[in-house]
Amino acid sequence: MVAIPNHVSKWAGKLHSLISPFHLRGIRVECPVCGEWGTATSRWIKGPTVKPVYVIHNRNGTVKSVCGLEEEQAKQVRPEAKVSKNDLGKILSGAKCFVLISGGKDSLATLVYTQKIAEEFGADLRAIHVDTTVGFPEVTKYVRKVCRQLGVRLSIVRPENNFFDLAKEWGIPSFRFRWCCRELKIKPIQDFLAKIPGRKVVIDGIRAEESNQRAKYLPIWYHPGFKCLSVSPICRWTKKKVVKYVESADLPENPVRQLGCSAECWCGAYKTPSDFLKLKEIKPELFDKLSNLEKQSPTGYTFLYRKGQQLPLRELEMTEVKNPV
Repeated sequence: MVAIPNHVSKWAGKLHSLISPFHLRGIRVECPVCGEWGTATSRWIKGPTVKPVYVIHNRNGTVKSVCGLEEEQAKQVRPEAKVSKNDLGKILSGAKCFVLISGGKDSLATLVYTQKIAEEFGADLRAIHVDTTVGFPEVTKYVRKVCRQLGVRLSIVRPENNFFDLAKEWGIPSFRFRWCCRELKIKPIQDFLAKIPGRKVVIDGIRAEESNQRAKYLPIWYHPGFKCLSVSPICRWTKKKVVKYVESADLPENPVRQLGCSAECWCGAYKTPSDFLKLKEIKPELFDKLSNLEKQSPTGYTFLYRKGQQLPLRELEMTEVKNPV
């Protein structure tokens, strides 16, 4: 059994106060530490990719104890924790809920699924789309179209300073310094939610099947940046189920699919040489802006590296002819 420090107990009390009004059943599990039933959740902490898992036990509306799980114990609990349709309906009925929609299939499936349940429960639902200032305008237009069709109110948020201005000041994002996610996505949503009074919940399209890291997420947790609960209702869905669900929803086709590459954030952290070659073909003006940005970056970083060596975008096409991907 993991000893629970005082700050974790305080966190558990805060989380319990946010979750308890909904009376959720899907995240109730039998604790592998003490054998009693409690609420399974994880706690976001800076650093480790695998976040610690806890089971919170309450009595008469207050936290009685908190059990911290070892990894082997957490493996038993994660598959059991889920967000049922009824649980999601309770959340939608008891809070101001916002679906995060990027325009990708996971977020589309989440929006359609959540909207159907909101209608069944007579609840209101809103959507948030982040314009990172370094994506394709077609994506934002598509998201607007989808939300109009579904009758979901949409708010589009943007960072206070655009990607290019920030990169000229801080340098191109790298795996060691991925400021792009925090500044271009988290902060705009955080600033938007801070102006919304009352109980709030953010709903996302995270799925366990996406990666080993996400397979260790739990579907309900407290987001310290957004300062509210974060819920992942399709966390146990397979890719096949997502695709089938979106196709059956009769949504307009995303025009970006015809382009043959991702249209989301081009800050560079996870892009490949083939991605940028495709970008040069379909969006040469954006490619040129990014290529020029490399010359202006104060850190001297480039978007791409090969075998530890910098691969500037202006040299990419010539290099790829000699060394095809």
